[in-house]
Amino acid sequence: MNRTNDLLQLLSTQHPIVQAPMVGVSTPQLAAAVSNAGALGSIGQIASDASQSRAMIQATRALTRNPFDVNLFCHRPAVSDSAREAAWLAHLAPRFAEFGAGPRPFLAEVYRSFLNSEDMLEMLLREQPAVVSFHFGLPDASWIRALRVAGLATLACVTTPEEAMQAAQAGVDAVIAQGSEAGGHRGVFDLPMIGTSAPSP
Repeated sequence: MNRTNDLLQLLSTQHPIVQAPMVGVSTPQLAAAVSNAGALGSIGQIASDASQSRAMIQATRALTRNPFDVNLFCHRPAVSDSAREAAWLAHLAPRFAEFGAGPRPFLAEVYRSFLNSEDMLEMLLREQPAVVSFHFGLPDASWIRALRVAGLATLACVTTPEEAMQAAQAGVDAVIAQGSEAGGHRGVFDLPMIGTSAPSP
């Protein structure tokens, strides 16, 4: 069985290449250019709410008729602790002062998790991008099932065999195996350091 052809059929692309969904860099223009070249363009949505994400999807669609990926982070949502946050702000105040600035009055979560964003799920079901991918964990299996029933292909970044098993059991269509050699951050569920390259003899 030709797994490359399986992947091309799943993604509806000419080439087995997926552009990394780098937040702030993976613009609609970049994603569309990659998709128009026959690979899978991606837009990272971790810093966007549902309405911002919808606008990015529509902007990408205006530039390409080909499939593209919408990437979501599935990390454990932050839990606010006002005392701890105040302590950190006080600790950092001298560093801000060195540069003639002051710390923010409070800390806020910049990267939203898809795990508590039902509005994002509803938007995806309405907009129906061709592909959605998950990093740093997985949404509930019922959400994955809803996306697949709506016709969206689902991918999950995994960094260990155990994470791959979790993704398969949750029902994703394909996994992105990522090793410790990956540049920047890795889409880990936990903190293992397993590589994908064989050791040198």
